[in-house]
Amino acid sequence: MPTHLIKILFRLGVLGFLLGGLCIVAGQTLGLALGDAAWVNGVATTAGPPTFITAGITGLLAYVLSYARPGDPEPATTTNTITAGTATGTATPEPRPAETAPQPE
Repeated sequence: MPTHLIKILFRLGVLGFLLGGLCIVAGQTLGLALGDAAWVNGVATTAGPPTFITAGITGLLAYVLSYARPGDPEPATTTNTITAGTATGTATPEPRPAETAPQPE
């Protein structure tokens, strides 16, 4: 499967299980507000399995994406250098080591 198709399916899966979870929580909140225990249980029974299955499949797609090679490599960025005190562009600052806090004796 091409990586692009997996990414599309992953995004749809994330959207699907987030919306399903929102429906579960909103439905159960409404059931609590109405004081109807059957409503709370019915929402979990009805919307729960499709939401959990979608979340599981999306997790598997995320696992596959972590091992998939990208289709097109990202374009290479050019680095600018500073030569003889004259900047040929905007140079990125060099990383510095973190300062350590004084240790109690």
